[in-house]
Amino acid sequence: MQMIRTKILATMGPAVATPEVLHSIFEAGVSICRLNFSHGELSEHKKTLDVIRETAKKFDHPVAVLGDLCGPKIRLGKVKDVDGTGGMPVNVGDEITVVRGTILGENHRVSTILETFVDDVKVGDRVLVEDGMLRFLVTEKSRNEIKMLCNVGGILKSSKGINLPNTAINVPSITDKDWECVDWAVANDLDFLALSFVRHANDIELLRGHLQYKRAKQIGLIAKIEKAEAIQELDAIIDASDGLMVARGDLGVEMDPSMVPIMQKDMITRCQKAGKPVIVATQMLQSMIEQATPTRAEVSDVANAIFDGTDAVMLSAETSVGKFPVVAVHTLSHTAKVTEEYLDQHKPNAEPPRLARLNNTTTALARGAWRIVNDLRIKLVVIWSQQGSTARVFSKHHFHCPIVALSSNDLVLRRMALHYGVIPCRMDKPQKMGDLFHDVDEMLIARKYAQEGDSILLIAGWSPAMPDTMNGIIIHTVGERWAALSPTGDQTPATLVSTGSGQ
Repeated sequence: MQMIRTKILATMGPAVATPEVLHSIFEAGVSICRLNFSHGELSEHKKTLDVIRETAKKFDHPVAVLGDLCGPKIRLGKVKDVDGTGGMPVNVGDEITVVRGTILGENHRVSTILETFVDDVKVGDRVLVEDGMLRFLVTEKSRNEIKMLCNVGGILKSSKGINLPNTAINVPSITDKDWECVDWAVANDLDFLALSFVRHANDIELLRGHLQYKRAKQIGLIAKIEKAEAIQELDAIIDASDGLMVARGDLGVEMDPSMVPIMQKDMITRCQKAGKPVIVATQMLQSMIEQATPTRAEVSDVANAIFDGTDAVMLSAETSVGKFPVVAVHTLSHTAKVTEEYLDQHKPNAEPPRLARLNNTTTALARGAWRIVNDLRIKLVVIWSQQGSTARVFSKHHFHCPIVALSSNDLVLRRMALHYGVIPCRMDKPQKMGDLFHDVDEMLIARKYAQEGDSILLIAGWSPAMPDTMNGIIIHTVGERWAALSPTGDQTPATLVSTGSGQ
């Protein structure tokens, strides 16, 4: 696997359905697979999930699975493929009719999945399809259909999203289909659920309450920010969730597109202060759906997201249906590698942003460790993070070296796959400090993360219950024999720097 600190999410689909292609994208740097519940049946997602997990067994690093809930997304119904175009060609000036009910779209007549679409839309409203790539204006309305004039043409395709920036739609944030997908995710031990079109913090709290009732509180909840209403309650949404996704497609349709880069930076900064991970998504390498090379603008977009401080970047159609899924992942990985190297060389002493909303001991411990790593050019940081919270806090300090996070909990390890700079590694709980040093050295050398003589920083505890707490920063040389610290203070090759506590 590529040793980059930025995490890569890849959306699953026909282009990456085989074990061979999955193996290639995991090797190229993908650590999280996204199942998009807006497309395909749950039976198909189960087959994909089985292949993901079977293929992931061949890798040392855990691979997480994120289920992306549809939310109250309005979508086109089924559309007939005309002459191999993938859908229905529409030109500027064409009139399209949207009917009540469900039909197979053809001859400029289509339907949507929203039963009240014809009731809610008014004459003069704008209708934007596929992130605004196709644009229409409603010109007529009757009891069972509306007519729209095409302003920007293209191909109307099955299940493509519809945005109504001028229309008030009264729909719940979690639909009946979403609840079905949530229960499927619980039954199949998914690691994350992303909730679409979050508007208020209680949207997330409603879903979390359901997961607690189902005894599946270990599933992380990602709030997708793609509605203007969410911006007004952003801090509360961040507090209620386990992370954000900057869903730039719908966000750029729902509000002024020129505001999207500003909102991206703002959301990343707010997540930084709150100690929560953030994913930048949508059209990162859009041209690579059809082409083997990205545009310069796309590469710049990826690099700038990393400069902003994102934890992860996501590919959508580039991997799900694109012609060059593996090349797209390699492009993301290489861009991340070059960008991270630049940051290491040109901003090695840039102070990490303060986690203003996490004023606790673990934050102070991470900040102290960051200074030591910079002063001594430590090879890597090793932490025991049984429940994952310490790895999350350390990740937000953006160390200029990898963080190897140890846990004996496989579910926690997969969730840590989202955190910037964190390499999750499974290890059984050691019974004493000497065992921890021996096991860490053996693991680092075996995986070629370090070699004998390298200086590392070890965040560890001292008691028999040590694996669940941290209360020491220790500078350790890989390969040196550990002599247990006795009550009289026997000397040891490792150096105790400071103490604190955390989880």
